[in-house]
Amino acid sequence: EAPAAPGPPPADPRLLSYPDLSISFPKPERVFLPNGLLIYLFVDHELPLIDLGMYVKTGSIYDPPEKAGLAEVATLLMRTGGTRDLTPDQVDEALEFMPARLSLDAGTDAVAGSLSTRKESFPDALKILAAMLTAPRFDADRLALEKARLVEEIHRRWDDPGTIADLNFRLLVYGARSPWARLETPETLAAITRQDLVDFQTRYFHPNNTVLGVAGDFQPAAMKALLKDVLGSWRQAKITPPKVAPIKDDIPAGLHLIDRTLTQSSVEIGHLGISRFDPDKFPLKIASFILGEGGFASRLVQEVRSTRGLAYAVGGGVGIDSDRGLFEISCRTRARSTVEAIEVIRDVLQRFHDDGPTDDEVARAKESEINSFVFSLDGTVPYMQAFLYYDLYGYPRDYLQTYRDHLSKVTRADVARAIRRHIDPDRLVILVVGDPDAFDPPLAALKLGTAAVIRLNDDGTVAAAPASR
Repeated sequence: EAPAAPGPPPADPRLLSYPDLSISFPKPERVFLPNGLLIYLFVDHELPLIDLGMYVKTGSIYDPPEKAGLAEVATLLMRTGGTRDLTPDQVDEALEFMPARLSLDAGTDAVAGSLSTRKESFPDALKILAAMLTAPRFDADRLALEKARLVEEIHRRWDDPGTIADLNFRLLVYGARSPWARLETPETLAAITRQDLVDFQTRYFHPNNTVLGVAGDFQPAAMKALLKDVLGSWRQAKITPPKVAPIKDDIPAGLHLIDRTLTQSSVEIGHLGISRFDPDKFPLKIASFILGEGGFASRLVQEVRSTRGLAYAVGGGVGIDSDRGLFEISCRTRARSTVEAIEVIRDVLQRFHDDGPTDDEVARAKESEINSFVFSLDGTVPYMQAFLYYDLYGYPRDYLQTYRDHLSKVTRADVARAIRRHIDPDRLVILVVGDPDAFDPPLAALKLGTAAVIRLNDDGTVAAAPASR
């Protein structure tokens, strides 16, 4: 019997109903090579492509302070500086001919790598990647070129008010000496030698410090043989990264100013956030959506932009996937509206802290976050990338499978409790980048004391700032 034809849609679109979004999670095969390399295989025959993703446990937080930028430069040169058998130009020409996309990028505490190509080109592309990981050339001319490019980027660091606000907010909240906020300078880049790059690669790039995944159109047995042949001789080593001091929760609450003659002000407000394994992670995910990450549905956009017309861009929330993330609200507003915008943000934040969310806000946030999660993992490659990330940091093996369940179980009381525990309107760092002569009223109207003035050097460094903790 044929199914009944659907009836006419309701006159009120708010009465439309949809089936729940469903998602099926690939089940990777877990493989260990004899050298300790952990590999996950995700077979997907839909397209004749193969993608590789990888993470290595190292990053900029381990850079010596006098050589800040080392992880970035070393990783960049592993990708662009050639291999033992191929010059930089030969590597680029080979990848372009395949064609293949290959990247290596250093973050704060992990190096991410990716490779994407047609399945028939994958063995050759894999050999190039393996050579980058195990026998990089670190071409001297390419090193000089890349360092000069990075120095030029530093010289332009303070050209954008938003960048000024973001980088200096991190310095204020984490502390000027914290590796989580440290900025490379022309002097620290100049101190980096080719031998430093060799030492970095020798210290961290080993199979027992790496997690790797392969997704696409391949046969598992053949892929395992290929990976063993190409990466099996990669040698283990004992990894001993430098100790990183714990992030201190002694927030320097107060008002800070970077004086720039601008028609708009960039404002950052917040304090330290939570660690990635905090039990309030999921309630705070919902809280962040309601407060400032939910676009036009968020309280900040509704009040600061839509109702008051004080800003074109405003938003923020609690960082939840880091060793210790930031609670950060960002706003761009007219210079004369700077103080009013800050007051409105503080008022929204105080009411959110005291009263919590409404049941309706929680329901909408949960629905949106659950749906966006489904779409973010739509496809084998996006799922593999997320899977490797959470595997690297030691999340529960079923973290992605149970993610929606955790969100679904969040209640209004959970969110209200998490807000009161982790968001403190009385301990805010407020940083303003703008022209104080154009503020109407002046910053003194905030009654937060005299603003601490931060002065910036033209070379992208901080000339003077409040004393580091």
